[in-house]
Amino acid sequence: MVCDTHARMLPDAPEGISPDALSRYEIAIRLGGPFCASCRADIGSQALAQAINAPRAPLPEHWLDRAIALNSDQTRSDLEKIEDAGLPSGLTPTAVAAEFLRRIGQPPHERVPISPATLMRAPDFVEGWSVDCRRRRCTRCGGTARYRLPCLISTQGELLGPSLEDNGRHGATWWIVPESDIELPRLVTGVARLLLLSAFAPPSRPRL
Repeated sequence: MVCDTHARMLPDAPEGISPDALSRYEIAIRLGGPFCASCRADIGSQALAQAINAPRAPLPEHWLDRAIALNSDQTRSDLEKIEDAGLPSGLTPTAVAAEFLRRIGQPPHERVPISPATLMRAPDFVEGWSVDCRRRRCTRCGGTARYRLPCLISTQGELLGPSLEDNGRHGATWWIVPESDIELPRLVTGVARLLLLSAFAPPSRPRL
């Protein structure tokens, strides 16, 4: 094992490689015999080439099963995952939400207001699951950093989100998000992760 001092002298791993390739590269240049930094770089390059050229695991046919498999795939880089996603050309956000609702086995845990509160009336709420998939960004109160507006898949299969106010911050009520504001690959990845997490969630008690 290379000591910390000499480890800092070794070349950094290339960017854009898979977690598996990164692991093999770092092990190759840091473990082994008493090689110089140049030789260790060559050994790392050989390990990297073997990892990049290794065959990839086959993926399921269905686009959502494929997204679930890609989410936990350590042998593909981020670029490979985008290329191998293989989303159907006619796929829409509404169809993604419908397939998600068909598969999800857990009740929703989030509520958003869909009507403004008044002095005599509380707002109406809709339940669903939040997923990061919107293009639009908003400024947090009192800050300058911008973050993506949230989105919620309701139990009715609608994609809801807050709209931007004139001052660049989002309002209190949520509305149907236009499809042009949804990034389809990110939506598919988001629902795939929700389904993965739901498989490990404890069963919920029925509501009274």
